[in-house]
Amino acid sequence: MNRKSTIAFSLSPIIISAIGFIFIPILSWWLGDDDMAKFAMFQTNINFFALIVGLGLDQALSREFHETRNPAKLLKRVLQLVFLAIPVGIAGLVIIKLYGSGVASASITTGMVAACALMLLNRIFSSFIRMSGNGIAYAIDIVTPKIFQLSVLALLGSQAIVVITYDVVVGIFVFSAGAALIYEIWMARRIGMSYELSAAVRGNKPTPAHFDLLKFSIPLVPGALAFYAISASAIYVVGANGNSRDVVTTSLAISVGSGLAVLQSVFVTLWTPFAYRWHARSGTPALYAHIATLVTMGCAVFLLASLFIAPYLPVLFPEKYSGIPRLLVLVIVWNLLYLISIVGSFGIGIKRMSFTSMLISLTGAALSIGTSIIAGKYFGSLGVLLSVLFAFVVTLVLNCELSTKGWERVVGAHHYMMVGAMTASGVVFSIGHEWEAIVILVLSIILYLPKFRSGVIQTYAIYKKFDK
Repeated sequence: MNRKSTIAFSLSPIIISAIGFIFIPILSWWLGDDDMAKFAMFQTNINFFALIVGLGLDQALSREFHETRNPAKLLKRVLQLVFLAIPVGIAGLVIIKLYGSGVASASITTGMVAACALMLLNRIFSSFIRMSGNGIAYAIDIVTPKIFQLSVLALLGSQAIVVITYDVVVGIFVFSAGAALIYEIWMARRIGMSYELSAAVRGNKPTPAHFDLLKFSIPLVPGALAFYAISASAIYVVGANGNSRDVVTTSLAISVGSGLAVLQSVFVTLWTPFAYRWHARSGTPALYAHIATLVTMGCAVFLLASLFIAPYLPVLFPEKYSGIPRLLVLVIVWNLLYLISIVGSFGIGIKRMSFTSMLISLTGAALSIGTSIIAGKYFGSLGVLLSVLFAFVVTLVLNCELSTKGWERVVGAHHYMMVGAMTASGVVFSIGHEWEAIVILVLSIILYLPKFRSGVIQTYAIYKKFDK
């Protein structure tokens, strides 16, 4: 990967996060509570559609890309399976529309169905472009639609060209997804014609058959679905116990918190191609543990910055959503814990422990939903999100420890110490003790510095030795 691609891979998630951070507050000023609740459900349904109908094939594509002789043929087979699954998914949405009720049913429109299909295809093609290592092409692919969405929304709303409604916003998403798909098809064709693996990493495997792709990917679906449900269930639980405003406040906290986790987006974009390529080249597994040390420190520093910024965020939203900061910090913590979990559980992907991954996610979902229902009745949205955070901590530990059992230890005691400090600071902040939360995290970072220094030195030494 050349320097330009590395910079593009690093900056594009930052830009997307910044746009999302601007987009959601703007939207909250122009949409009423009911339309914002539908938009929250729109975002949730889009992700569920991608997870269920996508059959985990984007993960199969990433897993096999650097080991197959013909990545273009691999993409073709993945798309064939996706096109067979999309009509089934659309039929499911129609059933929910006809027999469902409330916001869940009202949010399903023709535009939303089109957005689901188009954005699933975007996901597949983006995975292909990302795994090719072409950072510039990938950055154009994921950043341009977001810029378009924000620009059109700002133009229509500021000039009062039309009244901003849920249907208008969905229409903007459909148009941008369609335009992105045209670019992705063109770029994928170019990559397919020109991409060649170097002799050192050339795959010797033939392109996996359709059944082999599904054999790897389908067991990932229940796990991925359950993992997403850990956080997404919060919106449904809050909706069952509160009104549209409670749903919107929770959804805004989840949306903004996910957008603020810039470190997660940047690292995942760089990590997936690098980690699998390093393993394919028979690189030493010790590197992963040192990277986990660096990532954990980065997450802690990012959370510390968020604790200083969060109290000032209410100025971006209408006054009716002033309770966002307390919820937002919890969302940021679990997004950062997820990032650490990705590194620590790398062995699960390498060893194709799909069933294990599924069981872990199902356990997390069951904990999240069960404790959220109970906590939500007594403590409202704060109790729900605290339950979600607890579920993320449990899944992190299970992922890392079972990965260790199947492969190599990546996350150790010092990593868990920082995970505990991050969790504690988030909880303390959410109950109104802002400075106490900051003190907890600052002291933990100071204690962690020797491990961080050692991690930097060892990472550089291993990579330099192997690169000679």
